[in-house]
Amino acid sequence: MINTPKYPVSHEDRHLVCQEEVAGPLQIMLDLATTHGWGTIETITAMEVVLKNLRLAYAEDPDPAEDPPSLSDGNPKPSNDWPGENP
Repeated sequence: MINTPKYPVSHEDRHLVCQEEVAGPLQIMLDLATTHGWGTIETITAMEVVLKNLRLAYAEDPDPAEDPPSLSDGNPKPSNDWPGENP
């Protein structure tokens, strides 16, 4: 579990507290991976790559939830028209 920040964004130690908060869940993920047969360094390297990619994606689009739905999957644009209705 990650607790809410106890310092404002401007506080000099906020980043250290954030590191402490995410360390536990990351350690749990590392333990799960190694328990299932992945190597420790292999898993840490994978986590680093995934985090780097998340950073790049976030820099490109900080809030993808605000994007309109994508229609690039080849499906027709949804509508409320009855099937077969002529415009």
